[in-house]
Amino acid sequence: MPAWSAAHWFTLNTEHFNIHYTQGNEAWARSAAQELEIVRDKVWQQQKRVLEGKADVVVFDPIHAANGFALPSTDNPLMALFTTPPQSDTAISNHASWQQLLILHEYIHLVHLSQPSRHRWRQALRDTWDLYDISQAMMPRWVAEGYATLMESKMTGRGRINDNFGEALLTELAQQGALLSYAQLNEGNDEYYSKSMAYLIGGRFLAWLEQHYSEQLLDAVWTRMRAVESRDFDSAFYGVFSDHPSTLYRRFVAEFTYQAMSKEQQEPPLMSDLWQDYQYAATSPVLSADGSMLAIVESDAKGRVKLNVYETKTDATAEQKFNDKQKEILSADPQDIADVRPIVFAKKTLHTLEPINFSGIRYPQWRDNHTLYFVASVNDKDVKQVRRGELFSWSLKTGKIEQLTQGVAIRRFTLSADGHTVFAEQVMNGHSELVKINLHEQTVKALFSKQLSTLYDYPTLHDTQQKLAYLKHTLNQNWQLYIQDLTTQQHIQVPMPQGYQYATQPSWSKTGEALYFIAGTEGCVDIYRFELLTGALYKLTQGQSLFAFPIAQSSGDLLYLSSGFEGNDMYQLPASLHGELVYELAPRNTSVPENSIAKHSNTVDDTEQFNGSIRLPAAAIYHYEAAVSQYDIWQQSASLALGAQYASASTSLLNIGVKGSDFLEKLSWHAGLSQDIAGNALNGVFAKVRYQQGASQWDMHVFDYKLDSQKQQRTNLGDTVQQHGIYGQFSHSYQWQQLHVQGQFSGLLGKKQAQGQSVDHRWLRVGAQQQWQYDNQSFAIGQKLAGFWSEGETYGQDWQGQNLDATLFGKIFHIPMYVSYQFAKRQQQTLQLGGMSSSLLPQSRMVNTITAPDLPFYAAQGHRYEGYGGAIALQAQFPWLYYQQHQLDEQVFGQSYGLKWSTSFNGQSWLGKFAPAGLSDFRVDLGVSRVEGDSFENENRAWLGLWYDL
Repeated sequence: MPAWSAAHWFTLNTEHFNIHYTQGNEAWARSAAQELEIVRDKVWQQQKRVLEGKADVVVFDPIHAANGFALPSTDNPLMALFTTPPQSDTAISNHASWQQLLILHEYIHLVHLSQPSRHRWRQALRDTWDLYDISQAMMPRWVAEGYATLMESKMTGRGRINDNFGEALLTELAQQGALLSYAQLNEGNDEYYSKSMAYLIGGRFLAWLEQHYSEQLLDAVWTRMRAVESRDFDSAFYGVFSDHPSTLYRRFVAEFTYQAMSKEQQEPPLMSDLWQDYQYAATSPVLSADGSMLAIVESDAKGRVKLNVYETKTDATAEQKFNDKQKEILSADPQDIADVRPIVFAKKTLHTLEPINFSGIRYPQWRDNHTLYFVASVNDKDVKQVRRGELFSWSLKTGKIEQLTQGVAIRRFTLSADGHTVFAEQVMNGHSELVKINLHEQTVKALFSKQLSTLYDYPTLHDTQQKLAYLKHTLNQNWQLYIQDLTTQQHIQVPMPQGYQYATQPSWSKTGEALYFIAGTEGCVDIYRFELLTGALYKLTQGQSLFAFPIAQSSGDLLYLSSGFEGNDMYQLPASLHGELVYELAPRNTSVPENSIAKHSNTVDDTEQFNGSIRLPAAAIYHYEAAVSQYDIWQQSASLALGAQYASASTSLLNIGVKGSDFLEKLSWHAGLSQDIAGNALNGVFAKVRYQQGASQWDMHVFDYKLDSQKQQRTNLGDTVQQHGIYGQFSHSYQWQQLHVQGQFSGLLGKKQAQGQSVDHRWLRVGAQQQWQYDNQSFAIGQKLAGFWSEGETYGQDWQGQNLDATLFGKIFHIPMYVSYQFAKRQQQTLQLGGMSSSLLPQSRMVNTITAPDLPFYAAQGHRYEGYGGAIALQAQFPWLYYQQHQLDEQVFGQSYGLKWSTSFNGQSWLGKFAPAGLSDFRVDLGVSRVEGDSFENENRAWLGLWYDL
């Protein structure tokens, strides 16, 4: 069941863009339409490059988080815009508007990567073959993302290069000697934040190249990559700079590190103590009301998340265990040297919660000493893979998890003391609002009027004082911190230091007389304290670290998180630290100075570089006047579809065809021919069409093929079968949480010629398949079950049959595995074992065939089949080490074992869903195995498939 087939889609057309949006997002889409045209015009002025033809734009909100993506193509360019805005403490929080920054970043991707080749024949091939087109558009990830990051900063004066958080993070990493090597820039190295370095370092490195050489020289690299002369990025770069990018990158790192170390020498010492050493990333810490426990969300390098609850007091047993261990070591070897005492011993872990079924755990808050509330993602009830944030409770006594809200779509929240009232940020259709939720009555009330131009974050309640702190962002402004008195409804704007850009993470003192928060100036982020009685603002730190999440303890000490290449650790500032009074304050409700970071940056110390660039106008919310139409499935695009399959046991197929679809793949088709290029064992032609509407899907195939099994490379039975006809299938799916059920009805009508006879061949099949899973990251269990009944007529004889497939799958300690059982029985008809599924012969159409790519077609036949199998992999997406046994008519025919791997680019993900027709439904299969049996020679076999599975 494709991810987006149940959504209602509409289309808005401008001169240069087709904007497709889901129901509810019309206001955001109309504003985006005008912004898109503005961005296109300004990028043309800046680069003299533009997209040829119209680009498709998707406006939707699949994951309830800020994101977007672009699929470059010379004839089918696409960008996807996620309407949910970023939060105040993210690396993309520095924007005049989320919509403007996102559109500019993704459009730069398309203009940068989708430029046509000046080689006539290469471009002709790109125009006809989507797979080749996209492969030629690719650049190293750090180049693509780094350039879009550079341009977002140059053309808005904001962006990630002009961001205090990003600059402070890179400075901290540089001081630790942890800036990535050139080889690690694309995908990182599993260190903290390393996958974001393609943006943060890549953009700064390209800015450094422009500063030390020129904009024109860097721009020449992109021109050279589309030349008649074939060049990759490295050769195009070397021809311009007379040096390799990896060599110049080393110099960039050296300069950045030198300036970072110089900054460190000028910083005063920080009087703080390590309080807790976390293993990797940690976020959203919160103390219980009595201060005895701390809840915090932790994740590892693989992104696996846990909510841990620790005791705040020192664990005396930990130190005793350490001392006992050292005594044991010295007792066994008196000449050994004992371990140095750790700076701090780990706090005792009281409780741990892992998310279930990829729901995530975010923003924990204490209801009382026995209950935590948190936000997790829930599947949309109408659209399969759309997820929204809902509120959950976790009982520490019983371990019970309970969902408290339905359909409220919230992110950060804060609780009243009684636990019945929740103040939260609600995000729907691109609108960010502060709302008050009554959990007893299940009512939601907006605190302010809803506007696309205004964003909210971090509601933080001091229940005793009845004061609500929150962050607010309006167009062309910084994030600003406010305090609302819930009794008098009066509010005040918290003063900020002069020249600030980054503001986030407010936290009340225990009495409610002061508010702590994080703010950034001149490439640093620091902890500040605002005192409500005096209106004074104090700066507690001096840029010595990347500070985050200040938490006041009842003792007056202040906990905070600090970041490095190993992740986050928690430190403690003493209560005696009063801080420095801030005299120079930013004007109230003013926009950020352009390039507020660039003039202090380690990489860009001359703002003329950015000031001379073409700029976007001030951000605005627009209303593009144009007619809106229902989505049109007849707006089709087509591509050459080439594929090849090799199976050492049977055939080597070359598939040539044409594949097409509308933008959302509601109506897709594929026509082509397949030819065995080795032994002429299999050849034929086919045409397929698929239509999807809601949870229903219709498939139809027309085909004509000939299979001469005697010409296969390995076979036990010889037969020649020629068949043509029409096949159809209707299926309807149902999803409820993790349970997925699909009913199917299919049939085939055609002619079959075998053994010198030409006879009618028809069959009908009805059945259902079901899948369920439970996954809490380290452990998972699930099952698949499919059952079908079929009847037909072949060679003038009626037959019936049954099929049953059952699989039990899961993982233990993150290691995936499965066991499977397959049963098939036919009365008055034989089952065929062997062969591979292909575009010409898909598994769904071979009703009486049990496919096995390591066996030839017609390797064996019988009336009753049973298959037993199992597999294990080192981790998800890795090859399977598998075993399979085949039994026919209660006799073991053979067994195979080896490695196999398969992947596909299809509508089960949002990226695959919107891919061009020549890329969607593309499948890769490969394997090597040992095949053994009494009726054939034991041998090693292999297969490889690159084909379309429409």
